[in-house]
Amino acid sequence: MLTIATPRLSPAEWQHVQQALTAVADCGCGEATAAGSLRSRVGHMVDALIGARKTVVAPLPVRLHPVRDFLCETGRTRQLAERHVPTLAAQGFSRAQIEALALLGA
Repeated sequence: MLTIATPRLSPAEWQHVQQALTAVADCGCGEATAAGSLRSRVGHMVDALIGARKTVVAPLPVRLHPVRDFLCETGRTRQLAERHVPTLAAQGFSRAQIEALALLGA
């Protein structure tokens, strides 16, 4: 469980966090379902019954891969993914914004 206090951010900083979260919202975490697994078979069965999802998700821009990787690891481990913090900081995120990303996105 994440034990981070709500960071104090300016409205512009919150907006930057919101834009990053929105941009990676449908990118998905984890690996593709293994062929033949129960999850894969159920997915195919549901697709056959109601039709496959027709919307194609646009590829995630390379600049947002660090945000996605940070959120996925933080969500998976339920701890702040410290190894991704320097990359996010290099992209202009403050420590408070990184903590806000973790609280809201993981």
